[in-house]
This record gives sequence, structure tokens and C-alpha cells, in this order.
Amino acid sequence: MPTLAQIAKVIHGEVEGDGSIEITHACEITAGSSGGITFLAHPKYDQYLPSCPASAVILKAGDDAHGRPAIRVKNPTRAFAQILSLLYPEAPAQPGVHSTAVLGQNVQLEDGVSIGPNVVIGDEVSVGSRSVIEANVSVGSGVTLGRKVHLYPNVAIYSGVRIGDEVTVHGGAVIGADGFGYVTEEDRHHKIPQVGGVVIEDQVEIGANTTIDRGTLGDTVIGRGTKIDNLVQIAHNVKIGRGCLFASEVGIAGSATIGDYVTLAGQVGVSDHLTVGDRVVVAGKSAVMQSLPAGQFYAGNPAVEHSHWLRQYGAIKQLPGLVRRLRQMEARLTTLEEMKQREGD
Repeated sequence: MPTLAQIAKVIHGEVEGDGSIEITHACEITAGSSGGITFLAHPKYDQYLPSCPASAVILKAGDDAHGRPAIRVKNPTRAFAQILSLLYPEAPAQPGVHSTAVLGQNVQLEDGVSIGPNVVIGDEVSVGSRSVIEANVSVGSGVTLGRKVHLYPNVAIYSGVRIGDEVTVHGGAVIGADGFGYVTEEDRHHKIPQVGGVVIEDQVEIGANTTIDRGTLGDTVIGRGTKIDNLVQIAHNVKIGRGCLFASEVGIAGSATIGDYVTLAGQVGVSDHLTVGDRVVVAGKSAVMQSLPAGQFYAGNPAVEHSHWLRQYGAIKQLPGLVRRLRQMEARLTTLEEMKQREGD
């Protein structure tokens, strides 16, 4: 087991206290145990640290370690992520092709590829070195997978999809299904063939049961380094930039363009053919119904600048009181009118 000093060297931190203690596991700040290491990333959790039985803590300079050994770093959350990789390394997949896998014609496998049970791979597929394809994955014809791609069980990759290096796709995701394209004539919905593709650039992660549709003619594109949560729907011909973060149940309609480093919180919906600018943040459950300029924080249905939404929300909270005051004013006005009418009589 690594010592605290050895861990500090890995995460480029400064040891405070006994650096020779061994760290056996990572633990939560609210439920630690001896030999464990925890972290303090936000002041609101400081209340738990004095009673936490963990042997060491990672925190920022100036934060109170409450007498326990510590490692001081600039970003405790990032450092803790590195420690998790150190303490819980993934077991390497064994290279080779399982006996139950079915491979089509002209499949090219580079060095160190691992293909699990019941995998089906179509014709003319290329798989880069050290990629892992787990059980029951289906890969269509003409697909290109880069180096160190990891497809978890039950992923479906349709034909013609191109996936870059170091891409992770979690179980149940479907990449390259037909987009939702129909033309209605005389009350009948006629399917528009979806003949485009999907391009997933390097270092993208795609969550479980997420679906990314192929383009009608061109490609649906997911930019380098974008991270997509579970249960996200990305429609045909959507263009997503680099480094985006999409939380669960986001839905992006066809031909929308999402800029670089955009964050869409849970259940955000983006209408079709809109543009969301670089570094936009959209709060959960918001509905994007018009294009959004870059660099702003939006919320609401329809989504507006967050400061505007706060004023709207504040006004809505006052509505019950305003309704009561209006009814009281109406009652007084009615009384005055009745009095005036009696005086006139």
C-alpha cells in the first residue's frame, strides 16, 4: 500500500504531518475508516472532518486539517480523482478474440485488442490498438474505432460510424441509429432515409443508454473531450464542439449546433436548428427555444439569461399576494361604487 508521502508525490501535493502512514483505501468524509484517505473540497463539509475516522485528508492551503495528516493541493477534487485511479486500478483486459465472437470479412485488429463473448463485428471494420469490446456489443460494417476505445456490454454501433482514440461508450448506448426524419403527405408519414454518419472525436465519454443518431446526409459530430451522461438524446446532424458537459436526460433536436465547452444540466432541451455559443451554461430543466450567445448563464422555459430568470421567478413568488391585494381592492371599489350609487338615489 502507498504511503501518504508517496501519494503526495503522485498528485504534486505538500505533506503535512506523518507522511509514512499507509493508505489502504479512499473514503467519504462522512463515513471514513482507519487507513482511509478523504478530501475536503467545499467549506460546508468541514463540519464532518473533526469526527471523520479517516487517517488522512486532502485539502487546500489554509483549510483546517483538525490535527490529522494531510496533503495540501490546489484542487482537492482533481487530486482525489487521481488517488482513486492509484488505489483502484482497472484490471487490464486480456488481448484476444473470444471463441463466441463473430467477425465479418476484412476486419482489421491492431495489437492488444480485446473482443469479448458474443460480440458481432461487420465487414470492413477497423479496430485500433488496445481497444476493448466487451460482451454482446454489435459493431456494424464500415465502422472505424481508434486506439484505446472501450465499448462496454450491449453497446450498438451502427454501420459507417467513425470513433476516435480513447473514447468510452457505456452499456446500452446506441450510436448511429436513424434520425427521426419523416415527411407527411395526405396524413401519411413517409420515412426520409438517413444516409449520413456519426463522427465521435478523441477522448469523448458517452453514458449508458445514450443515443446519438446518424445524419440525414452529413454527419452528426461530437467534439473532442466532450463528456455525455446517461440517457441523453442527440438527434441527426447535430454538431457538438469540444469539451462540452451534458448531464442526464438532455435532449438536442436535429441540426442544432453546440459550441465549445458548453454545459447543459439535467433535462435541458434544445430545439432544432439553433446555435448555442461557446461556454454557455444552461440550468436544469430549461428549454432552449432560441439561439443563445456565447459566454452566458441561462435558465427557464423558455431559457433566458439567469439574472432575468431570477427576476421572473421572484415576481412569480409574489403573485399569490398580488392576487389577494387585487381582490381586496376590487371589493373596496365595489363598496365605494355601491355607496356612491345610494347617495345618488
